[in-house]
Amino acid sequence: MAKENSGYIGKDKNGKWFAQITIANNGKRKNVIRRAKDKAEARSILKLIKREIEDTGINFTEISQRGFNDLADFYETHYLKPACFIDERKISGLRDWKHVRAFLKIFREYFGKQKLKDITYSNLVSFRVLRLKTPTQYKKRQRSITTVNRELTYLRRIFNIAIQENWLEKNPFSCGEPLIKVSAERKRERILTIVEEAELLKACEHPQRRHLKPLLIALLDTGARKGEMLKLQWKDVDFEKRLITIQALNTKTLRKRQVAITKRLFEEFLRLWNESNKDLNSIVFGISDNVRKSFSSACKIAGIKEGGIEGLTLHVLRHSAATRLVKGQLPIQLVGRILGHQNPQTTYRYLSANDETLRQAATIFESLQNAEK
Repeated sequence: MAKENSGYIGKDKNGKWFAQITIANNGKRKNVIRRAKDKAEARSILKLIKREIEDTGINFTEISQRGFNDLADFYETHYLKPACFIDERKISGLRDWKHVRAFLKIFREYFGKQKLKDITYSNLVSFRVLRLKTPTQYKKRQRSITTVNRELTYLRRIFNIAIQENWLEKNPFSCGEPLIKVSAERKRERILTIVEEAELLKACEHPQRRHLKPLLIALLDTGARKGEMLKLQWKDVDFEKRLITIQALNTKTLRKRQVAITKRLFEEFLRLWNESNKDLNSIVFGISDNVRKSFSSACKIAGIKEGGIEGLTLHVLRHSAATRLVKGQLPIQLVGRILGHQNPQTTYRYLSANDETLRQAATIFESLQNAEK
């Protein structure tokens, strides 16, 4: 039978407040100690410990000794698995579970040996700084704030699960200023000019890169995400109505939408269909998800910088499409619908102003000034 004393609060040798209760079970004694920022918080924590002991009994001691690796094991077993859908709705698992698995490995390396109760806000700050200073594996580039924010988002979620399971009383992320600051992320200002587009498509005329051209045209003329196009099946292409249906399961927001087919995209689709086995369930583009090598080669031949914030990536084509639609005076709300955005603010982040747009703005200002003379 487990017994515990009434506990007490006090200061350690460094002058830091704490609350402590000693639990006795089968002749063995165990001290449950938690830190506090002041005397009032120490008293509150002492009451909380007593209540937790009443709720969990002797298992409380076991819970207090659980480490981050125990939490990581639990998360991996119950949450880190491929997404399961019913009626186009995700009911469990993760769509990007492979990326999160890589994140979890990073979390284990840093926090694995620590007990959950000992992980503090300052530990999270140190982890964030370390990740920002760690270069990427690809070309050893500077790791972006956006990437680290994504890692921290999953780490915060893992700690929230610990709270749900009564392994923690408070998420260390909530013990200080927000560590995940979207406003600090650097927007990708790069968009593709018409001249650059012509050079890029010309570079794809080579037999080794011929498969890339229809994909690039599809991304430029629809504003779709790369993953949405690579998963596109022939049954989703309506040649008669010249419409593409992007199925909900292939979208980021799990919402089905349609986009129109331009003349040049229609010609590319028709050529691909004639070269295909005419199976409606087959993939339209029939190329690997990893097209980085051929895209990098095409950029090099076209004389365009590839990768990084200022360079060209496949996702920049989506930004370019959004900017062109707004420049063509399509209302921002409709641009968001075409891109598959649920929040208009997301669409605003996609819009970029290149040199041509800036010069156009200057021309407008000058015309107004001349009109006043």
